[in-house]
Amino acid sequence: MIHMEGVGLVYPDGTRALRSIDLHIERGEFAFLVGASGSGKSSLLGLLYREFTPTEGRVIVAGQDVASLPRARIPHLRRQVGVVFQDFRLLPDKTAWENVAFALDVLGASRKDKHYKVPISLELVGLGGKSDAFPHQLSGGEKQRVSIARALVNAPPILLADEPTGNLDPDVSWDITQLLANIAERGTTVVVGTHDKAIVDRMRRRVVNLVHGSIVRDAKKGGSYDGT
Repeated sequence: MIHMEGVGLVYPDGTRALRSIDLHIERGEFAFLVGASGSGKSSLLGLLYREFTPTEGRVIVAGQDVASLPRARIPHLRRQVGVVFQDFRLLPDKTAWENVAFALDVLGASRKDKHYKVPISLELVGLGGKSDAFPHQLSGGEKQRVSIARALVNAPPILLADEPTGNLDPDVSWDITQLLANIAERGTTVVVGTHDKAIVDRMRRRVVNLVHGSIVRDAKKGGSYDGT
């Protein structure tokens, strides 16, 4: 589902963000990306939805070589990849339902399609009863659930989450991570970039550790934040 081979990334200012990345993540797998700020987590995730293109190496996502995609095909790639961010990125003047539907609006979905898919996505994240609530009426955890519902509404095979619990308290962080793990159990490939040592150690899933843009450890199963 995700394959990276010999991948490097150098930004226009000369900063090297990633070096010699080899990584393969299977369909339905749940994996953490861990490392200090500046270790390359967000850069790696950005390559997977074509925010950046690799300076060297190959990045294959859902069968597509992201570096060779013509610009016109980038929206098709992004329909295959849902993305969740730390800051939620909800539209403040739209309800939860409308925020989730917005992801379908940009794809030109029909009204019938939206009315079918949006309630399913909100139910999946446990917010079926909050569809008419505006962001200011929701807790931090509920806002993140809306952003996850929005990322999932088009049923992408891959879900990327960049520090999804960074603004949440420990109990809510655990609930959100459990939700992401449950989504993986349904067959979606889930990759979570995080600083949250407690969550990683408690989950005991695959852990890919980045240091200065390189993978220094890949604990395939039962990994912890600091050790194998």
